[in-house]
Amino acid sequence: MTTPREVFFEPLEYERRVIQLQNALVASDIDLLVTCAPGNICYLNGYVSMNVLDIMFAAVPAHGKPVFYLWQFERGRAESTVTGMETVCWDTGIDPIEFLVNDLTHRGYKKGRIGIDTGSTHTSFDTVQQLLSHLEGQPTKGVVEKLRLVKSAAEQQYVREAAAITDAGVKAAITAIDIGKDDHEIGQAAGSALLDNKSEFLSLEPIICVGWRSGAPHSPRGGTQVEPGDPVFIELSGVRARYHSPLMRTVSAGPPQAGLQELADYSNACVEKIIDTIVPGIPACDVAIAAREVLTPIRDKIAFHDLYAYPVGIGFPPNWIENPAFYLSVHNQARIEAGMVFHLPLTLRILGEYGAGFSETLIVTENGAETLSTLPRSLHRSDFLS
Repeated sequence: MTTPREVFFEPLEYERRVIQLQNALVASDIDLLVTCAPGNICYLNGYVSMNVLDIMFAAVPAHGKPVFYLWQFERGRAESTVTGMETVCWDTGIDPIEFLVNDLTHRGYKKGRIGIDTGSTHTSFDTVQQLLSHLEGQPTKGVVEKLRLVKSAAEQQYVREAAAITDAGVKAAITAIDIGKDDHEIGQAAGSALLDNKSEFLSLEPIICVGWRSGAPHSPRGGTQVEPGDPVFIELSGVRARYHSPLMRTVSAGPPQAGLQELADYSNACVEKIIDTIVPGIPACDVAIAAREVLTPIRDKIAFHDLYAYPVGIGFPPNWIENPAFYLSVHNQARIEAGMVFHLPLTLRILGEYGAGFSETLIVTENGAETLSTLPRSLHRSDFLS
């Protein structure tokens, strides 16, 4: 029986990506690149699996056909998704590094300058060290991620579809907010809405921070109940074809507590400044400097990371950040290009007390920013229910 296919792009799209990578390898004087990163592999050949921690390898020569290496138990997912690459599997009990090295040697690919992708957060230190040693490789980071920054029209459409799922999840969370409700109940409403709207498996479950938790970045749910005036911070993303469109909203349970509206106003102004400033050709640092100026009057009293946006697109657990090397920061002098997709995480906090903020995911077009959410940036729950 033939395994049903689950493919999100035409074969020519994957072929184009591999050719772009091979051109980049030639320009960097790299004869072979080996990557274990699930996001990079998905980008290059379409492979999607919930198992992102077991070892997998995509080997792309500067000249020749790429090869995908995988444990035999995962062959079914490869047969249903992989496009444009031969899949070769090792059996249980076989050392995957030895298998890879032997096969690359047999193909004549173990020669010249070999780059080992050391940027994957899913790959163990031991695996990377063995690859570097056994292939006499050179540490290499960001080659594939740089290509992923500029999205094709088909990729952009998946981001838009993910945004609609995201909006449904955020609105459901906001609808569930009420005095006495706890963060688990609000999170349940958000998660159910994502599933109801056919989100794929999440890279990061909905973040719901009630009260003081909104002032402590990345707080998990803990059963905190909503009290009058409490901020409820929501951050989540739906997923379509592994593409993401994250969103942050903060809503007050009743009239906002003292100081909350000020943070919300500054966050909103900063989001608007980025939207108004970002255009193809502008250095990323110039966008960040413009945004930083908005926050200058309150910067000394807030907890903030000073990173004004990060690229999103393909994501696998545990997060949806696509390229940590391309934050919109005052230190990034690279230029913005049409087709880039950014999430603007502009939540401002009084550490450990409260926080308020909003975000948008935007696509950079030839004419500027296309924001994807239809939801207002407001502290007032009633603005979401009309």
